[in-house]
Amino acid sequence: MDYAALSGRRVLVTGGLGFIGSNLVRAAVRAGAQVTVLTRSLSKLANIAPVIKAVHVRQADLSAPEPAAAAFAESVGGQDFIFHLSAQTSHIDSMLQPQADLLANCAATLALLESCRQLAPQAALVMPGTVTQAGLVAALPAAEGTPDWPLSLYDAHKLLCEKYLFVYQRNYGLKTTTLRLANVFGERQQPDNPRRGILNFMVHRALHGQPLTIYEPGDFVRDYSHVDNVVDALLLAALSPRTAGESYVCGSGTGLRFDEMIACVVQAVHAETGITAEVQRVPFPAAERTIDAGDFIADSSKLRAHTGWQPRVDFAEGLRRTIRYYTAPGTEPVHAG
Repeated sequence: MDYAALSGRRVLVTGGLGFIGSNLVRAAVRAGAQVTVLTRSLSKLANIAPVIKAVHVRQADLSAPEPAAAAFAESVGGQDFIFHLSAQTSHIDSMLQPQADLLANCAATLALLESCRQLAPQAALVMPGTVTQAGLVAALPAAEGTPDWPLSLYDAHKLLCEKYLFVYQRNYGLKTTTLRLANVFGERQQPDNPRRGILNFMVHRALHGQPLTIYEPGDFVRDYSHVDNVVDALLLAALSPRTAGESYVCGSGTGLRFDEMIACVVQAVHAETGITAEVQRVPFPAAERTIDAGDFIADSSKLRAHTGWQPRVDFAEGLRRTIRYYTAPGTEPVHAG
């Protein structure tokens, strides 16, 4: 897509070395933006290696109140667009470490909003949330009118962050927008951790000759979004004059049963590498079932109407890109077997 409107503009990305953040940073640099990244750790600098010379990187732990205040003050002022992608993103971890999740999500978001109010009231601020903020939905596809009954602390905290953005838009006139994202997959996601993205995790296991696990009965439906489509949605939400104070559901609009997704991964990995992955079925762990939000397919018609967004990478192409990324030279070697 053409993002000429970003050329010469100042863009801040918190969590800009992470999965979605690094893809967004690369897109913003390609569009000619002046990009600053605020990150807790420098361990993922490789994610923006091709554009690192065009990016200003600042290091700070945004969940720590004092360092966060100083880092925000130095980074926020004068920005035109702010993408708040720094977050704790695991539902399971949020239940194991509630206070840490509260700090990483709610405290950091509130501190950023306060800095925006004082130092960059003209900036457009966009934050991703999750479709699971709604909990179990009664009808599919699901749009923005679904009642919110979150099942995990991660979902509850992200819902609270969404309300923070609305409060600051309503009371202080900040241009804030939230996108509730469906399951995001693609290049630069940590592939060896199921709490960071189940599809990438299954691709990783298949490429390394490890069995792919299906929680019985495997018929739960998910909506999978390639990261390029999500980056498009975030940028368009920031640029659109219609998105202030709004929250949007963002997904492909197509549902796949979990066992169908696994079959697609097995087939695509074999086609690209010659590796044939084994599939195992196991009981659904009780601790995970209680926080599972059930079937989901996104109705993104409001987002399309307000921004002109359209998903441009379909599931099959996104899956091929993901596999090719993790088998490219310079990544951990994978051998057929």
